[in-house]
Amino acid sequence: MADIEAYGGSFTLQWHITHRCNLRCTHCYQDDYTAFESGEALGKILRQYEELLKKYSFKGYLNITGGEPLTHPSLFWLLEEAAKMKIKTAVLTNGTMIGKREARMLKACGVYYVQVSLDGTEKAHDRIRGEGNFCRAVSGIQALRNAGIFTTVSITAQRENLGELPRLARFCRDIGVNKLWYDRVVIPKSEDTSHLSLTAKDFVKLSRRAARLNSKGMVSCARALQFIPCKQKDIYRCTAGDRLLTVLADGSVMACRRLPIVSGNVRERSLLDIYGNDPELIKLRSAGIPKECEECAYSKLCAGGAKCIAYAKSGRYDIPDPDCSFIDKKQSIRR
Repeated sequence: MADIEAYGGSFTLQWHITHRCNLRCTHCYQDDYTAFESGEALGKILRQYEELLKKYSFKGYLNITGGEPLTHPSLFWLLEEAAKMKIKTAVLTNGTMIGKREARMLKACGVYYVQVSLDGTEKAHDRIRGEGNFCRAVSGIQALRNAGIFTTVSITAQRENLGELPRLARFCRDIGVNKLWYDRVVIPKSEDTSHLSLTAKDFVKLSRRAARLNSKGMVSCARALQFIPCKQKDIYRCTAGDRLLTVLADGSVMACRRLPIVSGNVRERSLLDIYGNDPELIKLRSAGIPKECEECAYSKLCAGGAKCIAYAKSGRYDIPDPDCSFIDKKQSIRR
């Protein structure tokens, strides 16, 4: 896995172009809402990304987020510049700042898709993200669909919205959302004072609900561990530090936004240098499948599950995802 010279294929950069946001969600990963890159700085970082892609013959996928990316005045310019470089772009947003004009502009910039966060139906969503924001987000989704943009919805599963997935799935189907997927909230154990994180039992219950919805074509279960009860063939495995990097609005580089280990800063070193030479990223790429998972029938598909969950709950990312129902603490399930 460490031989990146031979890779090719795709490489995703999740880029938080600003930490400014018009919302203050209860599960937000940020503790700073001021960091903000100028348009000139964004151009420099984009060229660094292009350099990395060319070096390793990667195909680029750029997920632009925040904070709230629609608060940045250079967002549409950045999307246009990325398109000139033949880099596919997506925008990850809370949806509340998208109207007809913004949707038309996103369409003109050639975005691959737009992802809007909904953390349940109206009551649950507004409890997490603030009163009135469900209606604003849904209005944004309708503007995106009217503009002909492939629109996905993501729900961050936590204790407060654990039962919301079926209702949200039906709602998203009714308003024409192209895809709904869910992921688990990731909060370090020592910081989870509100006990928002799911337990392993919670995750099993959620996965079973998702499997029933998946069989009806209402929800995607391609994320870590979710594909097992859903028997989904299109699998997304954790590629943090390998085919995925994150750049924050202060220039910090991380393998994944939810794996809080900083590997450098693009204001001081190039993205290419950080990716190729940072010891932590090299370690991540070389980690392989956890020993406890080697005999599991799914090991090559999921490679141990979500590293960020393992790190949040244990302080280590080189062990199996602790929410996996196939690990009985003593031995892995055999083929």
